Amino acid sequence: MLEYIIQIDFVNRPGLGYEIFKLTEKHNADKIAMEATPKHGMVIQFQCEAEEQALNLVTDLTKVEHITNVAFRAQMPYQEKEIELRTILNSVSEGVLAIDKDGIISHLNEVACKILHCKSEEAIGVKVEELVGEDPPMLETLRFGHVCRLRERKIKRNGRTVQFLSSNVPIRNDQGQIIGAVSTIQDFQQVEKVILQASKSSQSTTFDDIIHQSHQMTRLIASARTVARNSSTILLRGESGTGKELFASAIHAEGSRCNKPFIPINCAALTESLLESELFGYAEGAFTDAVKGGKKGLFEQANGGTLFLDEIGDISPRLQVRLLRVLQEGTLRRVGGNKDIGIDVRVIAATNRNLEEMIVSGEFRDDLYYRLNVIPLTIPPLRERKADIPVLAQHLIRKICTKIHKPEVHLVKASVEILAAQKWPGNVRQLENTLERVINLTDVAEIRPEHLAAWADLTEAVTVKDIGNISKNQQALQVEIPLTGDWPPLKDIVASVEKEVITRVLKKYPSSRLAGQVLGVSNTTILNKIHAYKI
Repeated sequence: MLEYIIQIDFVNRPGLGYEIFKLTEKHNADKIAMEATPKHGMVIQFQCEAEEQALNLVTDLTKVEHITNVAFRAQMPYQEKEIELRTILNSVSEGVLAIDKDGIISHLNEVACKILHCKSEEAIGVKVEELVGEDPPMLETLRFGHVCRLRERKIKRNGRTVQFLSSNVPIRNDQGQIIGAVSTIQDFQQVEKVILQASKSSQSTTFDDIIHQSHQMTRLIASARTVARNSSTILLRGESGTGKELFASAIHAEGSRCNKPFIPINCAALTESLLESELFGYAEGAFTDAVKGGKKGLFEQANGGTLFLDEIGDISPRLQVRLLRVLQEGTLRRVGGNKDIGIDVRVIAATNRNLEEMIVSGEFRDDLYYRLNVIPLTIPPLRERKADIPVLAQHLIRKICTKIHKPEVHLVKASVEILAAQKWPGNVRQLENTLERVINLTDVAEIRPEHLAAWADLTEAVTVKDIGNISKNQQALQVEIPLTGDWPPLKDIVASVEKEVITRVLKKYPSSRLAGQVLGVSNTTILNKIHAYKI
């Protein structure tokens, strides 16, 4: 039996539902489920023995009075909502765990599964205590509505110790009644990875390590060398992937603080409360299970050296106030503490956001902006310094080949020209990722245009002339181009090409599922095209 889902849109009238069900019986469609949709519509899931039955059912339904449209769907609406929710939960960088009013786990994302060393199918439907140990803080949230922040937990699971931070908030219905609770979870080990500590490579980075040959970069590096000698605050501006951390490390290495710590941190990678405790530290007893004696924050750890605050435009208004106080007074107070601690730290901040627009919209404090923007340095995007692309690309190729243990390859002239023609919205990072993909997927001594066309996923198309290896005898679709008269609408041209392609594929692969696999679309799309083009 084959399974299908169709959506029926209609203008309601008496007896319409009865007619729809009579047609399903006529075509021997075994109904599995039905769901109403907003604005007069229904979705029916059914089984039948042949694809032709489903297509004939759709054809007959379109002839019924007051039915406005019939189309195949990939999922039922409730399934799409579940997939949408699961996708959202799995897209966040923190673990997410939700329970219902009885303390039963209802949702668990992939990050939470990884932190807690469990599988989603094992955890959903069980009591939360079975997963995170006795008396979890989120049960307190469920019972009393308390919002809990940064609760530290240490549990034994599957023979290993799991340590994590959780923040919990209640889930309320429209009447304000608590119907569940949700917890965000962060693994201590993952937090340590996010907080980028100084490494040997970053400590030794100098301006000589910044590959360039363009005039723009030469002037920028000369300016950066000059300001590296003092301790004034620097604001690095530039798009994502331009190398702001590389510049920050080079400025530190060439300054008088070079023998002191250089500590970078990505402000956008941590939640507000975690970022606060990592930057400013916390006092003993600041929260449950806090380390005895408290903990030094990154400002204290960088004392005498440099703290690089990447993505500074993403910090919350509350942290902006705390950071402003450090820059103005040279002192800080740990989270939960009452003692001012003096520090001597050079701050280098970086952002790819428009801080001036954020000030106008109230998202960024103007007084903090002026404290950070003492010495502004703007790193130009790669598309504005195309002269750097040849030397930078070959440098990256050498680096990639060393990393993956491959003999060094080279770019032919035509390939260099193609790379130089790209806009590179991801800048150097995107260029490096593109080259790494091509090198991994090819086994050649020279990277030619056809290799870029096959694997590079470039925004500016590689032309047939560049590739030079398209077979002249290859069969092609024929599209009529009128020499006189009016052109048909573009949608009609596209439709005629689609119809011809699908017709040809179906002759060789006479099934919507097989044709969909060949053309890289769902069988639902193929079914709808078959119906629309009357193939």
